[in-house]
Amino acid sequence: MPRINSDYRKEAKKKIINAGLEVASTEGWTGVTLDAIAKKVGVTKGAFYSYYASSNLLMQDVVIEMIRTIRNQMFKRITKEMEIDAVLESLAEFIFNKSKPILLAFVQAMASGLPKEEAFQEKLSGIIDENHEFFLNILTQYQKKGQIKKEVDLSGAVLAIYGMSIGLGMMTHVLGKDSSQIKQIWLDSVKKILLLDE
Repeated sequence: MPRINSDYRKEAKKKIINAGLEVASTEGWTGVTLDAIAKKVGVTKGAFYSYYASSNLLMQDVVIEMIRTIRNQMFKRITKEMEIDAVLESLAEFIFNKSKPILLAFVQAMASGLPKEEAFQEKLSGIIDENHEFFLNILTQYQKKGQIKKEVDLSGAVLAIYGMSIGLGMMTHVLGKDSSQIKQIWLDSVKKILLLDE
């Protein structure tokens, strides 16, 4: 019996988090409230407290799932047959032109002053490390194929690209800078980091 209860709780939490993601995608991070999520799920606000000790913990799970969703959407665009230039073009198109609702909500969430609780910081660090490994594995395949030079430190390159993507993404999605210009800056910079233009 405990197993069924555990599975049910897990599934219920997943529905709650997905509802938070839907609200974030349509209303932005400021729209992600217990009321909005409750309405989307079809339960009372009070029902959340049987799954989450506080609204902060729920919001943290929504942010973590946002990061995972952005990553999964981004990397769905890549196939093994693509050359490195096509991969970078596809990623740039996603970051600067296709991801606006969810990426904007993520940037708003990060700017809203999320709690600095150690447990959340560890979760956040863990998902960033996960993303780092994921992208590193992809670039390693291109290095093995000879499309990226062997002297490129891929781990460092991934960190630089990750940070630059967040910063330039903010310029496009929050500050409203020209996405085609920012996208080109991103592409040119990534090619320099990966020594593709030499």
